[in-house]
Amino acid sequence: MNILIIKKKHLNNKTIPKNILGIYYFIDSNDKIIYIGKSNNIKKRIEQHLRNGKKRMLSKFDKLKILKLNTEIEALLYESQEIKRHKPLFNRRLRKEKNIYSILQKKNKELYPIYEISKPSNKSLINFMTKRQAQGFIERISKRFNLCDKLNGLENTNKCCFKYHLKICNGACISNEKLSEYEKRFNESLSYIFKFPNNCKITFKDNNFKTEVTILNNQVTNFGIRNKRKHKIEFSSYDELKIIRGYQRKYPEKLLEIKELN
Repeated sequence: MNILIIKKKHLNNKTIPKNILGIYYFIDSNDKIIYIGKSNNIKKRIEQHLRNGKKRMLSKFDKLKILKLNTEIEALLYESQEIKRHKPLFNRRLRKEKNIYSILQKKNKELYPIYEISKPSNKSLINFMTKRQAQGFIERISKRFNLCDKLNGLENTNKCCFKYHLKICNGACISNEKLSEYEKRFNESLSYIFKFPNNCKITFKDNNFKTEVTILNNQVTNFGIRNKRKHKIEFSSYDELKIIRGYQRKYPEKLLEIKELN
């Protein structure tokens, strides 16, 4: 990875190289990172910041750091990790939570996995504009994978759920179903949400480079450029899966392979 640092007083149209894809950092006089961004054309993006950026951010930064990467998906995942690591002031201020209700994955007291509606966070699986939309999604996913309505917050009762009386629910609501069997179906529902196998290696081809992403137990564990470098995921969340899914939808032609891992 190539790194370039430019002092603010030397920053102009000639000092920023053309056609660089990667990550850029605005850094203040105390060497604190105050903003992190990603771009397929960093020169053009920095020029946009200088013309139309937040005045306070522009007044506080002292130098620009540019990290050259090889593919957009590598840059997207790297940016996500760096923002989690450094928590830049202006990334937090610019972030807008447009979606009010999120679905999280948790475990209940009996260690059964459950879906829960909560406020948006980096652990969010999916975001919705209304609570009813979130509930509707849980209803559909519960029905498709035979998950318990009571465990997923769709039914409020101290006893077994209504579907257990109908012999549809296998009894997870009263701990009658083996945890391992319920977990298997729950993990299948997670794979359905993200459209990837629980354990797999995904390969994208972009700019003549092959970017490999490893997923284990529905979590991205590492990513990188084949035969060049690998990045370990240190700050794990579902953001990485959402980034990959969004990239795949945007550029289906760049998906080279999804290989299931044992």
